[in-house]
Amino acid sequence: MDRAWWLRYMAETALFEGGRYTSCNLAKRAPGVKRMPFEHFGNSGAGAISLAAKAGASRVVLLGYDCQRGPNGEAHHHGDHPKGLGNAGSLHKWADQFGDVARRLSGVDIVNCSRRTALKAFRRDELANVLGS
Repeated sequence: MDRAWWLRYMAETALFEGGRYTSCNLAKRAPGVKRMPFEHFGNSGAGAISLAAKAGASRVVLLGYDCQRGPNGEAHHHGDHPKGLGNAGSLHKWADQFGDVARRLSGVDIVNCSRRTALKAFRRDELANVLGS
């Protein structure tokens, strides 16, 4: 859903062996990337849940959805994106955006198994419980 991200990292994504999907129209520039329009709800995490639901998922397990700044103010576990790419600038909107996801995708079992999280829109559980271990 982030055209600028795709344009910057498209070559690197070719190394990924799984499916690659976007809601952006990049067909001529991105061989092997499938366009699948989906509702992104305003942030990439919400968009990923929406994409999974559109692809037919009946359950989505969330990992790393902490929805808060790190202990030293970092926006991502991997450090900030380079200039020109987003860095969680809309964090203050995420609670409402994920609430919209929960309401609109009420038929999908969305479980937040993130170790630490500020996200309250979905039920919480331990990953081992969800995976049946």
